[in-house]
Parts: sequence; C-alpha cells; structure tokens
Amino acid sequence: MTYPAKSTTQKPIMKGSISMFVLRKQHLISLLLAAILWLSCGFHILGMYQEGYSLAVMAPISRGVPDRPNVSLMFNVDWGEEFVPQILEVLSEAGICATFFPTGTWAANHPDLLQEIIARGHEVGNHGGSHVHLEHLPKDKLQEIIKEGELLITEATGFAPAKLFAPPYGEWTDSTVEYALEIGYQTILWTVDTVDWRMPAPESIWKRALAGAKPGALILLHPTEPTVEALPEIIAGLKEKGLVPVTVSDSLQ
Repeated sequence: MTYPAKSTTQKPIMKGSISMFVLRKQHLISLLLAAILWLSCGFHILGMYQEGYSLAVMAPISRGVPDRPNVSLMFNVDWGEEFVPQILEVLSEAGICATFFPTGTWAANHPDLLQEIIARGHEVGNHGGSHVHLEHLPKDKLQEIIKEGELLITEATGFAPAKLFAPPYGEWTDSTVEYALEIGYQTILWTVDTVDWRMPAPESIWKRALAGAKPGALILLHPTEPTVEALPEIIAGLKEKGLVPVTVSDSLQ
C-alpha cells in the first residue's frame, strides 16, 4: 500500500502573531513586577506606621502637641499641702487650669484639698499609691501601685483620676511604660523640670520654667514656698510668649 509522502512545506508563521506574543509576555512581566513593587511598598509603609505607633505608645510623653500655643503646668504632690491653697488662688486669679498628680496616700490624708482642686476645674492624674522607686518592680507590683493610687484618689474625691501616670522620681523603663499601658495609663514626664523641690530662689524657678517654655511644653512643679512666689512670674512670662496654660489632657489632644 502506498502512503502519500509527507509534505515538507512548513506553514508560514505570521509576524503579527510573534509580535503579539512578545507584547503579551512583556505586559505580563510588567504587571508582575508592578505587583511585587506595590506589595513591597505596602509592607514598608505598614511597617513605618506600626513602628511609629509602637514608639508613640511605648515611650513616656514629655511634650504635648507642638502645633498649638499651649503649655501645661503640672504639680506632683506628695507633700507641701500647706502651699496648695496659695497655688490654687494664684491659678484662679489668672483664670487658668493645671494638672495635679497626687499620690494615693496624700489624697487619703488630704481629701478636702483634693476635692477643692477638682472643684476649681483642675485635672487630677495619678502619682501612684505612694512615692516609691519603681523602675525595677515586676509588672504585678507596679500595676498594683498605680491601681492603689487610682483607688485612693477615687475614694477621696468620688472621681477617678485621668489615665495619666506620673511616675515617682520620674523613673521609667520600657517595661514600666508597657505595664502602665496595659491597665490604660499613659506615662507622663516633663519638658521642663523647674527643680523647685530643691527650694531654690523663686527667680531661679521662673527663669528655668520660661527658658524651656514652648508650644506643647509640660512644666513640672511642686507645692513649695518659692514655687508659690514664682508662679505669678511664670504665668505672666507664658502670656508674653503667647502661650496658654491648659491641662495635660488638653495639651495632648
């Protein structure tokens, strides 16, 4: 049986088909590269936001929002109750509000004074149950100190303090900040430390306060006699700088 010979003639390949195939391949490669680049950038941006969030939360706050002309006067209180009424009078005469951070023991011993602070419109934060060193405390002990402060302040006034924790001695570590945050408290430090607890001359206090005063500044004070004398000068100097004293919570918003 004779079979027909196979044809040796090849079918012509269209140039247009080749060009279309190359173009499609290049297009797919371009899309793939674009997708990879998009994912890479997306993860990088996400990483930046996550890192920024972590830094914002896990570090103590030492300054309020800097894009407004606000500052905050903060009074850490574990002693000096004899000077608190005078401080309140100066603040009332100036028509400004401050933030007081009493310890729980001070609140329990001076509920009338603390109630007066609140009645005059000032903010009350938490300075811990007592004025103890805490940077090396385990989580349960540190949180117990913060909770004790909250409880004693609430019992003394009928109001819970703001969720702001000013650690005694200004001591903090990454761990203490994290432990406080776990129970809802942001750790608050300061922009300017007047070092008034050393009882310097009033001039030294107000000069130090005003030298570091800037938008968002948190100015740390204590109830002392030279602080009472320096306070009017501080308030006047802030006004000259165009800065308005507000509570810490207001300064952070």
